[in-house]
Amino acid sequence: MAGIVLGPALLEGTDTFQYMLRDSGGMALMSVIESIGGVFLAFLVGVKTDMDMITKGSRSTIIIAYDLEKNMEASLLYVRLSVSHSFFYDTACAVADLNLLNSEIGRLGLAISIITGMSSWLYEYTYTFYVEATILKTGMLLLAWISKILLVIVIMFILRPVMSWMNKSTPEGKTLNESYVSSILITVLGVSFYSQSIGIDPSLGPLIVGLTVPVGSPIAAAVQKKLERFVTFVLVTPVYIIGGYHVRAFKFIWKDFVVVEIMMYLAYFGKIAFVMLASLYLWMPILDSFCLGLLLTCDGIFHMWYSMIMFEAELMSQQTYSIIFFTNLLITMVITPTVKYLYNPSGKYEGYKRQTILNSAVNSELRILACVYNPENFPSFLNFFEATNPVTKDSFVCIYVLHLVELVGRATSILIEHKQQKKTRAGTRNSSEKIISAFNQFEQQNQGFTIGQCFTAISPFSSMENDISQIALDKRTNLVIIPFGELEEHPYRAVNRSVLDKAPCSVGILFHHKNNSSVVIDVSVSFHSVSMIFIGGPDDREALAYSMRMADQPNLNLSIFRFTHDELINDLWFKITNTENILYKEEEVVDCADTASKIKCLENSYDFIIVGRRHDSNSPILHGLDEWRVFKELGVIGDLFATSTFEGNFSVLVMQQ
Repeated sequence: MAGIVLGPALLEGTDTFQYMLRDSGGMALMSVIESIGGVFLAFLVGVKTDMDMITKGSRSTIIIAYDLEKNMEASLLYVRLSVSHSFFYDTACAVADLNLLNSEIGRLGLAISIITGMSSWLYEYTYTFYVEATILKTGMLLLAWISKILLVIVIMFILRPVMSWMNKSTPEGKTLNESYVSSILITVLGVSFYSQSIGIDPSLGPLIVGLTVPVGSPIAAAVQKKLERFVTFVLVTPVYIIGGYHVRAFKFIWKDFVVVEIMMYLAYFGKIAFVMLASLYLWMPILDSFCLGLLLTCDGIFHMWYSMIMFEAELMSQQTYSIIFFTNLLITMVITPTVKYLYNPSGKYEGYKRQTILNSAVNSELRILACVYNPENFPSFLNFFEATNPVTKDSFVCIYVLHLVELVGRATSILIEHKQQKKTRAGTRNSSEKIISAFNQFEQQNQGFTIGQCFTAISPFSSMENDISQIALDKRTNLVIIPFGELEEHPYRAVNRSVLDKAPCSVGILFHHKNNSSVVIDVSVSFHSVSMIFIGGPDDREALAYSMRMADQPNLNLSIFRFTHDELINDLWFKITNTENILYKEEEVVDCADTASKIKCLENSYDFIIVGRRHDSNSPILHGLDEWRVFKELGVIGDLFATSTFEGNFSVLVMQQ
């Protein structure tokens, strides 16, 4: 919009702005910044691109991707080239904005855009080599090809090993050395200069350099941290300004406008239709296939850049450029909210709300998904599982392990299944292996427990719940256990809240009480004394059902405190009253202050406390406590323990059915 306003139709029509923009060299300066921004943006795209999506592309990905290209040949030359392109970076931006990076259509759309983009680049550069072969003399042609081959050799056999050494020399969890980052950025500029000097696109060399960087590696993380915001919000801004500056908004010839618009919309319709046909052939739901087609038509900076190159090379008229600019802008503005409205990744989980502990048979296998953010979480998990009894010799507790890693240094999320992929990706190798090793060791030392499968999910915090819910659905788990982020604005808290909203089974939030007098808490001590607080409601009944499993441990004592006259679970009442290591006690309370006081008395008497998350806030014994809650995801009772200043050391499980 700024570029259009600065254009000849508006402000540049005045002498003052004409001098500022053109006569004083203002536009030339913006063109220089645009070129530098393009170089680093191409490098960033290469860094974030996962080439495994091509080499390991599924049958559905390849069928949909190549169907796109074949069926646009009858259209006009530019419309075919423009619309058939699905630029990876543009698609990645659209997928990230819609929070669909780890959804089915998000992953599929990114894989398709990589394959179509690579095949288009291969076609274009093959055609360029063919043209060179027909117009250049033999000596000049040989020199041109040798210079291009030399570029690839330097990148693959010199720069790539050096960057690999940089990655290996960076300890896990540490950032890349500043001198390494500086040398990489200088190298990118040098490669770009060499690319331009040998007659190829100056962004191609940096793109290849970026592709050689292992995704998710310390280099990728450091480059993204140092460059992304500066490139996106400073260096690339002139691209949009110049793109808008070339538009002549009020100089349309209506006959030509109608012809170009018809061709544009027919091409877009054809693209969506062919994506849908290929998707339906592969038995994808019709709504998902339609949303996938829409997603692949979202255009962004690379599409506009492509149009600018065509216009500046005089391969496209001024009017055609303006029409295409506005049409792409309008289509993207309509498509993005449409996909957001139509496609809900969590919709498929809604029919599986009976996967609970309460509804599972006592002698059946109990399936638990343990979500671990970092190696510091697993001691508390192991203690918790030790207190969980398999009940009978024929029933096992099957534990699925999911290591959650923030998406950094890559544009695509990934779910790694470790039993099928023994060698994990760079950046997650050590931490994931430590977590998996700890759980496998636990399995060997504890009969009745099996480790089903281990996963690593690399995705943004804003959509991690999709990976958690998908695995819980696929493995038919009864319970998801997630650690609590104690800090006020911890990103884990947002993940936990989303899991509570969308998970297809029960959810437990596990945390340790931290007091002011003791900074370090011993999490290696097994639980022997467990308390369950029963106030009423489905969450408390689920918590009670789980505590009954723990009560079967002979060396564990369970105390059940009942704070209400709600009905207990009838089929558990006999076990509660006839098991020696279960203490059942009714506490008479009159108001919320009395409730808080009685609950705090339990803090120094138990190793582990189980509570339900949701209760009737209008109940006189809880009324008013909700107003003082700090951590709403823990519920009223869980929040009391999390915010307590008492000196007791204990763990808490907050259960939601």
